[in-house]
Amino acid sequence: MSSEKMKILEMVQEGKLTAVEGLDLLKAIDEGNSDKTSSQIFEQDLVKKEGERFLRVRVQGEKTLKVNVNVPLTLIRSASKLVVYAMSFVPEDKKAELEKKGLDLTDLDVEGLARIIEESLDGKIVDVEVADPEEGRIKVEVYVE
Repeated sequence: MSSEKMKILEMVQEGKLTAVEGLDLLKAIDEGNSDKTSSQIFEQDLVKKEGERFLRVRVQGEKTLKVNVNVPLTLIRSASKLVVYAMSFVPEDKKAELEKKGLDLTDLDVEGLARIIEESLDGKIVDVEVADPEEGRIKVEVYVE
């Protein structure tokens, strides 16, 4: 295994790259790129892109931050492609079961949903405040920036 592939795997293990980002880099190295060497692809993809957008989820209690999740929109797009691919492995009998319950997997546009999230949403999506008798005031925010 090449040193570049080992470095990618180490970075995934250390949490510096997500599994999807690591997979994309490994594919780029395997497939090659006529315009760039694998080293150039590796270096380019490791640099954080300017203006990268995130889906952010925050749950803030009066005393502490309870939840802090930041999901790059590029990850949502990549995951949507994986979901579309994975749906092809659902056995026919299970698809039929789902259809009887009103869910047709062929009607799901997962990539379209990811595109809407990425292109259309900006700013706050959810902004809720509740008073919990035990925890005090809790604020939930979901937004894209």
